[in-house]
Order: sequence, then structure tokens, then C-alpha cells
Amino acid sequence: MVSVTLLLPLLLCASGGIGGDQAVREAVDLIELNHFYDDLGRHTYDQVIFYEWSVEYSRYHVIAWCLVEDDQSRLPVLLPGGRQVQVRWYDRDVKRYRDVRSPLFRETWTQTDPERENKKLLEEKYRSSLLKVPQLVR
Repeated sequence: MVSVTLLLPLLLCASGGIGGDQAVREAVDLIELNHFYDDLGRHTYDQVIFYEWSVEYSRYHVIAWCLVEDDQSRLPVLLPGGRQVQVRWYDRDVKRYRDVRSPLFRETWTQTDPERENKKLLEEKYRSSLLKVPQLVR
């Protein structure tokens, strides 16, 4: 029989933690941290790009992206155990945290925007996107 002291922490982890975290959790196939530089080599912005693998086309397709804000809250983090990378941020639109994880990660420094380049392969209207979540009323 499993002890309650062992079971309680497992249940809290599975339910999203104490206090009703209600984070939207999902997985993608690849997370990219991109540092974009202009034609003069000046740093312009950082973005996180989420990809899914297309079996049909044998390539990654962008499903969503977000800018890394000044507080650096959207930077990818390697989770304990080193098997997954996580990006977690508060989505003001749906009033919940988003927790996106992937087993694959890459960091790039470019003068072309990978998200815009990927749009040439798959128009934005055909992207699957991150989960749509109804807005929480509080």
C-alpha cells in the first residue's frame, strides 16, 4: 500500500501544483531560441519559435512564436534530468500560464527571421498553432 505522504506530492505534481496553477501544458517537437540581427549586425530582438514535425513534408513547420520580453521570462530552460526544454510564461490573453515542452532545442543567431522564412513553406493560416484556451474570468 502506498503511503499518503508519498502519494500527496505525486498528486500535486500531476494536478499542476498547489493553488490551482491551471497552466496550459503542451508538447511540441522543437523549440528554437532565435537572436535576430539587422543588416548592420545590431541585435534587434529575441524570439522563441515552436515547431511540429511534418511527416508529409519531412521538415519542421512553425506552429507559434513569441518574443522574449525584457524580463527574459520566456527563455527556454533545461528541465532537471536534461531530457526536455521548457518555456513557461503568463499568457495575458487567456489569464493562465503556458508551459510548452520539447525534447529538442536549438539556439540560432540570424539575419533572417526563421519564422518568416517558414511562412514561405506553410502559410500562417495553415499552421496548427498552440492550444486555444477559453479566457478565464476572475
